[in-house]
Amino acid sequence: MKQSLLEKLNLAYRFKFNDNGHTITANASSLTGKEEVLVDGASVSKKRNLGLSSCHKFHVGGTDYELHFNVTGFLFCRVECRLIVNGETVSTETRSAFDNKKAFVRNLVIFFFIGLIFGYLAATAALTFLG
Repeated sequence: MKQSLLEKLNLAYRFKFNDNGHTITANASSLTGKEEVLVDGASVSKKRNLGLSSCHKFHVGGTDYELHFNVTGFLFCRVECRLIVNGETVSTETRSAFDNKKAFVRNLVIFFFIGLIFGYLAATAALTFLG
């Protein structure tokens, strides 16, 4: 599965589950708080959430589903996604910024330099306007 730029930077997460012949995809953005659940490519639940956990409840073909997002490691971007079918947990997946240490270090350096550049530009603009 091809990752988007936001997924590569650990700012968006995609979880994929299979149950009863259905493909359930859960997308979450840590940047915007947007969460979406798709079943066989069709959206069944959408919401924006800026908290550390959320729950999506939906019904497909006589089966009750719940999908829970839980941020378990706030500082390390650890996100857990749990699929519950008819009240029973059937699968749990976890994504973290530390899953790929090389990518994490690369992102850390990139964001450091972006912050450095924006800080310099903001300070320069402030000094220019203030005197």
